Amino acid sequence: MTKIVEIYKTKPAPVLSFEVFPPKKEGGIESLYKTLGELDLKHVGVDYISVTYGAGGSDNHEKTREIASYIQKNCDITALHNLTGVNQTPKLLKENLAEIKLAGIENIFALRGDLPSSDYVNEYYPYAKDLIQEIKQDGRFSVGAAIYPEGHVDNPITGISVNGVKEKVIYGTEFLISQLFFDNSVFYNMQEALKENYIKVPVSAGILPIISRAQVERITYMIGSSLPARLTKIVHKYGDHPEALQEAGMEYALQQIYDLLDHGVDGIHLYAMNQPKVLKTMLPKINEYIQSKKLTR
Repeated sequence: MTKIVEIYKTKPAPVLSFEVFPPKKEGGIESLYKTLGELDLKHVGVDYISVTYGAGGSDNHEKTREIASYIQKNCDITALHNLTGVNQTPKLLKENLAEIKLAGIENIFALRGDLPSSDYVNEYYPYAKDLIQEIKQDGRFSVGAAIYPEGHVDNPITGISVNGVKEKVIYGTEFLISQLFFDNSVFYNMQEALKENYIKVPVSAGILPIISRAQVERITYMIGSSLPARLTKIVHKYGDHPEALQEAGMEYALQQIYDLLDHGVDGIHLYAMNQPKVLKTMLPKINEYIQSKKLTR
């Protein structure tokens, strides 16, 4: 399949992607495949799909590889295989990379990963940059990495870490996907910081549509993203009405996306949380907006 860095280089319009994760429930993978099959992915302009890795370095990497391989073989869409440094050793990483390549996957999203405990120490890959460096030395993969517009939740300093991004790029990162955010101004501030520091790799904006009150509480705790007043009002107004909140949350996210597209963003990455309604509702509308305005980046 196509290396994602080439998609960013050659596609004149903004790149469109979304994330899925290996379902934990029995029958979940079949349900995910059904959803993907019902989406005309090429028609709605999807360029690639990322598949997450197990939180805390859990052993569901085989499911990640299975889903990524399925996407490429059955949906004819490039897959981005997430890979974390947590619990990796050089030997295990070499084995994982060989298996990923054997499955026909050429794109990896490299992350440090969620630490399994507060006293956990990753001897070999303490930071994403260390994992990125070793993957690039393998020579077979296009590598992407995360960027945090409001700063990483584990870092007491708020705001983007320009030095951290520079190091990721130096070690081989070819494109970036942002952590989710709900206020576009933080993304635009991040773009300005990258420009001022001559960091020119493409960046897709990561957008999460709010679909439940519990989701808001969990995400803001785990990620540390701030909630604008308008979105807070939406959650309070519709918090006890799940369907209404889902509709309002998707509409808020779409308005975010349209504004980002109007500002010439390199790409949109949708954190759809395996939700069929989110994918079926939002992807066609995003693509229609791009096509109707003949947007370029």
